[in-house]
Amino acid sequence: MDNEPLATPAPEIKPWTELGLKPETLQLIEQSGFATPTPVQSQAIPRVLAGEDLIVSAQTGTGKTATFGYPMIERIRGRKGTYGLVLAPSREIALQTQEFFVKHKETTGIHSVSLIGGTELKADEKELASYPQIIVATPGRLCDHIERGNVWLEYVEVLVLDEADRMLEMGFSVQVNKILEQTTSSRQTLLFSATVPPEVDRLARKIMKNPGRIAVGKTSSAAKTVEQNFIFTDEDDKITKLIKILNDETGTVFVFTRSKLGTAELWRRLRSRGYMDAGQVHSDLRQIDREGTLQDFKDGKIRVLIATDVVGRGIHVDNVAHVVNFDLPYEAEDYIHRIGRTGRAGESGRATSLVTFRDREVLRDIEKLIGRTIPRPTGDVGRASSSRPKKKRPKIVSSAVSNFN
Repeated sequence: MDNEPLATPAPEIKPWTELGLKPETLQLIEQSGFATPTPVQSQAIPRVLAGEDLIVSAQTGTGKTATFGYPMIERIRGRKGTYGLVLAPSREIALQTQEFFVKHKETTGIHSVSLIGGTELKADEKELASYPQIIVATPGRLCDHIERGNVWLEYVEVLVLDEADRMLEMGFSVQVNKILEQTTSSRQTLLFSATVPPEVDRLARKIMKNPGRIAVGKTSSAAKTVEQNFIFTDEDDKITKLIKILNDETGTVFVFTRSKLGTAELWRRLRSRGYMDAGQVHSDLRQIDREGTLQDFKDGKIRVLIATDVVGRGIHVDNVAHVVNFDLPYEAEDYIHRIGRTGRAGESGRATSLVTFRDREVLRDIEKLIGRTIPRPTGDVGRASSSRPKKKRPKIVSSAVSNFN
């Protein structure tokens, strides 16, 4: 026993008062109801305040917006000019970040604007003419304004790349580099990413100055508060299984599909079966309609929200009871991001995946990522076939993430 290596203890979570924040910022935090910092906030905020460039990798739902948001407010408060820039991969993530700054505008006086696709460029121009202190933008829309001469970024002191892995996956590397050329090399750069694949690491080496690294928890695992369930079924039976889940679950449910067409089709099928409390969000809908549906979901006016990965990853809603993978994602990493919609901020949650025979390859990838083998049903269960005379009852396999090694 004496020769066994000692386990590395988890870093101590310091209280807000020991992170180096000013009293007026602590008052904002208290008003927001944040009693205790999350691990990523406890570790990162002091280093952000010290001016470090940081690469922060953490699982979904760990409070990343507040991690860069409060130090940015503290640095910019009372100053005139655009000093903060946050880049986000999607409109939904940008709006979520903008909501954070707007919530504190009355107290701090900080004016922020969001620049996203689907809105009028003229309206953006009017906002930019007011010289906002913080710009929150998607790369494509910000580049539109750079080309039109509507925005100047040479005074930006803090640049945040939020969800950097997703940003590069969506093909925004050219736009990101163009934006970076408009800023000074003396800026502080904060890169937040659920995972740090080689392309993100290459970007970090190119644009950051001796960045520190913070990794909180296993980025290949979901929160320990999420119970995972897998239901092996046939493609034709998935809607039946989903309806049973919706009937058994009394809380809010987030349903993921693989495509916007699949989202719209599933929404129609549920509505035709009487589920009028179901909503849909996908890129073919108008921005105002997407925002209205998301707000209805947050307000509890609709109980079921159906979305794809591109839209769903930017949605942060407290107290989602259940995530359902109606379709498994194409990439195993997206499975982690999806089920991270529930079990947030220490609350418990459930995630159920409907698995068919065609999902066998991505299922193996998920098993490799989470480090656990998911038992398969015997026989032909899960093999798509409409002509099979008998159907065995699907086997449900449940395993808590807290048991994953």
